[in-house]
Amino acid sequence: MVHFQVIQNLSDKLGVRYVELNFVICQCLALLCSYIFRWFFKPTKVSATTRHAVQLVVGFLLAILAFNMGLFHVLIDATVCYIMMLTIDPHLAQYYVFAFSMSYMSAVHIYHQSLELGVYNLDYIGPLMILTMKLSSLSWSIHDGCARDEDKLTDQQKKMIVRKVPNPLEFYSFIFNVPGLLVGPVCYFTHYIEFIDGTNFMHSVKNEKEEEVMVYKEPSSVRAVTGKLLFTVMSALVLMLVVPRFPIWGNVDDDFINNRSMLYKIAFLMLSIEVAKSKYFFAWVWADAINNAAGIGFNGYDKHGKPKWDGVTNIRIWNFETATSLKVLVDSWNVTGSTWLRHVCYDRVPFQKQLITFVLSAVWHGFYMGYFITFLSASLFVTAAKKVRINLRHHFQSSVGLSRLYDVLTWACTHLCLAYFIAPFTFLRWDPCIKYFNSLYWFLHILAIAALFLPGRRRTKPPSEETSKRPEVLNHNLPPHISESFNGSLQFEDKKEAVKREWANQEQVICIFYVFIYSCLSYQLWSGARG
Repeated sequence: MVHFQVIQNLSDKLGVRYVELNFVICQCLALLCSYIFRWFFKPTKVSATTRHAVQLVVGFLLAILAFNMGLFHVLIDATVCYIMMLTIDPHLAQYYVFAFSMSYMSAVHIYHQSLELGVYNLDYIGPLMILTMKLSSLSWSIHDGCARDEDKLTDQQKKMIVRKVPNPLEFYSFIFNVPGLLVGPVCYFTHYIEFIDGTNFMHSVKNEKEEEVMVYKEPSSVRAVTGKLLFTVMSALVLMLVVPRFPIWGNVDDDFINNRSMLYKIAFLMLSIEVAKSKYFFAWVWADAINNAAGIGFNGYDKHGKPKWDGVTNIRIWNFETATSLKVLVDSWNVTGSTWLRHVCYDRVPFQKQLITFVLSAVWHGFYMGYFITFLSASLFVTAAKKVRINLRHHFQSSVGLSRLYDVLTWACTHLCLAYFIAPFTFLRWDPCIKYFNSLYWFLHILAIAALFLPGRRRTKPPSEETSKRPEVLNHNLPPHISESFNGSLQFEDKKEAVKREWANQEQVICIFYVFIYSCLSYQLWSGARG
C-alpha cells in the first residue's frame, strides 16, 4: 500500500496508525464536501447530470487519497460488473454479478489473510465490501425491474426496483458518491437517484384552488448532523480512554482465565464488548452525519413536525441497545447491510434462509474462523430464542408487571448472548476462539441446543375460552381507570394495545435497568482490580 508522506509523518508524530489518521482526514473532507455540495449544487439550481458529475469527480479524487492502489481493485470490480449488467440477459445477469463481485472481494480477503496482514477495514477492503453490496443489489434490482412481474415482488424489492441499466455517469456516480464512499451507509440506487433528482424532498400540498401540487421543500439537517457529530466525539473518547482498560483480548488471557470466577468472567466479557462497540459507533454515526449533511437520509416528519434523518443509516442505536430479542438486535446493527442480505439472499433462497444468510454474512466479512463461529452461533441463538419465546412469553402476558419483567429478562439475555457469540469476531483465529469458549464451558451453546428440543408451537385455547377468560385476567391487573373503560365486547388484542399505550414508558424502564446493571458490573470489576 502506497502511503502519502505528509500523512505518514503526521501519523508517526501522533503515534497512530496511518490507516486510522488517513480515515479521519478523508471523513473530514467528505463532511466538508457534502456541505459544499448541498449548498452550491442543489437540485433546484443545477441539473441532475451536473450533480452526478460532481459526485463522481470529487468521489474519485477522495478515493485516490483513501484507497491509494486499492482504487484499481474498486475500478476493476465495478467495471467488470457493469459490463455484465449491460451485456447479459437481465434474467441471469444478477447471478454473474453477484458471483464475480463476491469472488473478487473474497480473493482480496484471502490474499490479505495469507500474508497475515491483519484486518484493516479502514483501508480499501472496507470500501470493497461496500462496493460488493452496491453491485449485487443493483443487479438484483435491475432483474426485478426488467425480468419479473411487480405483483410477485416483496415490499422491499418494490422500493429498490430499477427499470433499466443506468448510464455510465449514473453508475460511476453511484459507485463513487462521496457520503457513502468509505464506510457507508449504502444508499441503494433507487434512493440515490431520488437524492440526485431532488425527489426525496418533494411532497404534495394543496394550492389556493385546493389542487394537489408537488413542491420542493428541503428541511434543515443541522440538528441531526450536530447531534451525530457530538456522539461521534463521545465514541472516540470511549475508544481512546475506556476500551484499553477492558480489552476483548483480556477474555483469553491465561491469568484471567485461571484466577477469575465465572461471574467475573461474564461481567468482564459484557463490559469489554459494550465499550468495544464505540469503534463502530464512531465510524458509523459519523458516516450517517456526512450523509445527512449532503441531504441523504431524510425520512419524513415525526408527529411534532420535526424532520427525521434516519432513512439511510448504519445503526439504530436506541433500538439496538434496548433490544429484547436477537432479531431486533441483528436488524438494528449494520442496517443497510441487513437490507442487502435480505435483498440478495434471504428473499431469494428457497430453503434454510436464515442459515444461508448468516453464512453469506460470514463470507462477506472474510475467511477467518472467528467470523464463521460468530455467525453460525448467531444463527443457532436466533433459532433457540424463537423457541424460548414461543414457549415462555405467554406466561408473562397476564399483567403489566409480568410483561415488564419479561422485557427486562429478555433484554439481559439478548445482550448476554450477543457478548458471548460476538467475541470470536475479534479473536479471528481458531485457537483463541476455542480457548475462550472453553473458559466459559460453552454454557450458552449448551442451553441453546437444549432449547431446540422445546416444542415448536404452544397449543392455543379455543376461541371461546380465549375471549371469555383472557380479558378477565387482564382487567384484574390494570389500573382502575383503564379497567373501567373496557367493556365486555372489547377483544383481548385491543385491550393489549391499550396497555401498550398506557405503559408507553416501558423503554425508559429498560434503559434505567441497562444503566443500573452496567454500573454494578463496573463496580464489581473495579473492586476486583483494586483487590
